[in-house]
Amino acid sequence: MSMELFGRLVLVVGPSGAGKDTLIDYARDRLRSDPCVHLVRRVISRPVAVGEEHEPVDGDEFQRRVREGAFALHWQAHGLCYGIPSEIDVLLKRGDVVVANGSRAIFPDARERYSQLLVVNVTAPMNVLAKRLVERGRENLESVRQRLIRSEQQSVEGDEVLHIDNAGPPEIAGERFLAVLIEQAGRAK
Repeated sequence: MSMELFGRLVLVVGPSGAGKDTLIDYARDRLRSDPCVHLVRRVISRPVAVGEEHEPVDGDEFQRRVREGAFALHWQAHGLCYGIPSEIDVLLKRGDVVVANGSRAIFPDARERYSQLLVVNVTAPMNVLAKRLVERGRENLESVRQRLIRSEQQSVEGDEVLHIDNAGPPEIAGERFLAVLIEQAGRAK
């Protein structure tokens, strides 16, 4: 059942290594002065690492928060738990644009819960994904291989999905993503 919300949830999804965090950081640096656009931090059951800025918690704390309803959306992937804080609902009720790094796996739940949903599916060719995953150095080669297999198995399609190819320089996809967010913020005002 979708909630009565006036804002727009922009859920950024795509395979590991596609550059979701790069695009979100690109937008964050350029939208600091826009009070209607909020780029939220996820809660993840892993320590702080190079890459995404997130709120680290252990597995027990994450499950406690799930039980207390602290997440608007949550999921598990690659042995970790991920959550988007429920505070986004306050911002969406206000009519703001909320941008969150999500997962293709939660697309059906997000679609059902949020009528004003825009999914930005960030993509890149398999060889680019593999190179990026190896270069970021967070995982061993078997973990990288598993992520690549998983990336081939999930796709998102629908009227509320916008695909952005992020195979080239980050500024190209970054400017396209930024334009989408500025357009959404203009609709919210």
